Amino acid sequence: MDTPRNLSSSQKGKVTETLVAATLILASGGRLSPFVPISDDHGIDLIVLDKQTHRSITVQVKSAIPNAARGTVAFDVRKATHSEVPGRYLIAVAFDPATVALTASWLLPLSEIALLSTEKPDKYALTPNPSPTSNDRYARYRQADAKALADAVLAAINSDR
Repeated sequence: MDTPRNLSSSQKGKVTETLVAATLILASGGRLSPFVPISDDHGIDLIVLDKQTHRSITVQVKSAIPNAARGTVAFDVRKATHSEVPGRYLIAVAFDPATVALTASWLLPLSEIALLSTEKPDKYALTPNPSPTSNDRYARYRQADAKALADAVLAAINSDR
């Protein structure tokens, strides 16, 4: 199997967005309904609706392939698409191309990205450790599995922002 290194960044992005959307639907038992905006010019990849409460959040999806030597994964959020508006989140996922699975995920409010990242001239760089035993600064945002990610998204949607 070819690795995702042969995929363009837009191919990898669409694959990951689709996997995240499908994961949220399945893990929530159909309660979550992700929608894809017609354009992606504001860093919004998905709008996720809770079908019970009719509330939603907007989500930017980022993916990375774990690097065993580094022990972390790297995600970049462009400053041009960053927003601290309430209800905006980043779902970052570690992706295993061999099993076509999301192996680790983080749900982070975009309003906290600047505090959690290393600031570069045009982006915020995040480097969480995907190990379930890691106690890095991203640990409180890491979700153990698909169900935990769906539950975290539901909690974010229905929180008092």
